[in-house]
Amino acid sequence: MPFRPLLPAPPAGRPGVPAPSSPRGGADRRRAAVLLCLLTTVAALLVPVPARASAAAASAEPWTVVGSGYGHGRGLGQWGSYGYAVDHGWDHGRILAHYYGGTTAGRVADREVSVRLSALDGRSTLVLASAAAAHVVEGRSVPAGSASRFVRRGDGWAWSTSTGGCGASAWGPEVLLGAAPAVWLPSGSGDDTARMLTVCDTGTTYRGNFRPVVTGGTTRLVNYVPVEQYLRSVVPAESPASWADAAGGRGAAALRAQAVAARSYALTEERASYATTCDTTSCQVYTGAARAGRRLEDPRTDAAVAATAGEVRQRGGAPVRTEFSSSTGGWTADGQWPAVEDAGDSRSPYRGWTTEVTSAALSRAWPAAGADPSLAVLERDGRGPYGGRVLRAAVTGASGRVVVTGDAVRSALGLRSTLFEVRPPLVRWQKRWALRDTPSAGAATAAFGYGLATDRELACDVDGDGRDGVVVYRGGHWDVRDSAGAGAPSRSFDYGAPGWVPVCGDWDGDGRDGIGVYDGQRWWLRGTADAGPAGAVFSYGWPQATPVVGDWDGDGRDTVGVYADGTWMLRDSITPGRPDRTHQYGFAGAVPVPGRWGTGPTTLGVWAGGRWYLRSAPGAGAATSLVDFGPSQGVPVVGDWAGRGRDGLAVTSPGT
Repeated sequence: MPFRPLLPAPPAGRPGVPAPSSPRGGADRRRAAVLLCLLTTVAALLVPVPARASAAAASAEPWTVVGSGYGHGRGLGQWGSYGYAVDHGWDHGRILAHYYGGTTAGRVADREVSVRLSALDGRSTLVLASAAAAHVVEGRSVPAGSASRFVRRGDGWAWSTSTGGCGASAWGPEVLLGAAPAVWLPSGSGDDTARMLTVCDTGTTYRGNFRPVVTGGTTRLVNYVPVEQYLRSVVPAESPASWADAAGGRGAAALRAQAVAARSYALTEERASYATTCDTTSCQVYTGAARAGRRLEDPRTDAAVAATAGEVRQRGGAPVRTEFSSSTGGWTADGQWPAVEDAGDSRSPYRGWTTEVTSAALSRAWPAAGADPSLAVLERDGRGPYGGRVLRAAVTGASGRVVVTGDAVRSALGLRSTLFEVRPPLVRWQKRWALRDTPSAGAATAAFGYGLATDRELACDVDGDGRDGVVVYRGGHWDVRDSAGAGAPSRSFDYGAPGWVPVCGDWDGDGRDGIGVYDGQRWWLRGTADAGPAGAVFSYGWPQATPVVGDWDGDGRDTVGVYADGTWMLRDSITPGRPDRTHQYGFAGAVPVPGRWGTGPTTLGVWAGGRWYLRSAPGAGAATSLVDFGPSQGVPVVGDWAGRGRDGLAVTSPGT
């Protein structure tokens, strides 16, 4: 039997210690019953998440959703393109090569595209007119200033004309036509909008020609236009023409990049049998040449189109579908293009946005989940803020769990992008914290509520400011505060599973704590404080042991260990193996509280019934100080609350 003369017995009358929650604030108190099991399982694996991720979900208050970016994030980011042009001096070719990896510049001849004008879908009557040019309908000429009306009759159209133009009230006799009669300008229009055809229903004037179409039991209006003319409307609708004036004209490179991306995209579209593309954000925004007499094209974007005439991005000698979106949020999304960091996006007004999501909205979107639904992120791509774009999420309610894609969440809830984080509603926190900045007896320097009564508690410096914040964990869900005080979580995410023990530590020595969980044998460690795959998974410990974390050798990196009834078995790396050091320090029923109690590496300490037994020197030996702080029925937590490079004390209690 090991001889442990290092500490006095717990003072008489001090009751037993409840199960603590984490290595830096104690973890489950368990008795050692089996030998240490050391098994190797190193892999980058995704940690399972709980079926019910957030106890806050029962609140009727809305969740706060914070995010970055606007749009799907695949390919070119329009704001990023602008940033690269004006701040980095990139030309349009370099911008395009950055976003569309694996493509090259190519040239194509001008050709016609057909555009479905979505606002006219389902109209039983359509009217077209040209103020200053004659137009032709199925070989029949209509004089300048006259209008053509098309009224649906079964699977075709009844056509009639009027000399009153768009304001006509009297119409001539009807002529029955087929399902897709051609309407065109035989002499063209040039740049004169008065000679172009106007859709009287919307007051919008377009270049090119038309066909009203009856298809699939409904009606469409399709505009046929050469792609170079089409782009004169698309480019200013997609990117501000004023960008051309920025930074002494450098911003024009972003418009040229937009022109090439829009051209390549349009030439690869095949949306329907009757139209290759559409005029909304589902395809590309196409507004026409003018509306109600106001010109919608702009000389600055016209110049960008002309400067890149015929230029496309190609692969294998053919144009490629160059998707783009408004703002990537700092990283593009995976797709047919490799994901890349988007430093140019720093100018985007969408780099930070906030909205709210209610339980009612979740119920409407996913009724199969049942009553009282919660939303939890399951998987991210690991790139950009919040741990990356949401790939999968779970909506869990009284009837079950629905797993959905991040894109589905974005669409159903109207979010701007899949780069988002869900923060639970403010609840009446039940867990009470008492903190003291130094490891000495005295009054608490801070007292506040944070966490639910059954949450596990720990302290982590996830933002790298040198001060630990308070953290609570429930069944795989983390609510992290960047400071040691009351308030809403600074970040919330899911990592772990019910029954696992949360840990945090500076695994890579970068000054910021990463997170981890211990499942009773294996450690699942991640270098950042967010959802995503584990960076290291390995076995070290046994189910009855308590996991501990510290910088045992003073190299600036935290590593792992286990504690059982006064025996410490510590590793100097986050890998499996035999203990690098073993110490006897503690007694049955004591909770391990390692910390920076001295000026060097992490040293040992234990807590029992409100008393702290601390050593300021490495290794075993007599306690350097005995400190009474906190309620005897509390749970100890260790953290550098003041940013002094030395740990202070904290004890939590359930509260009311």
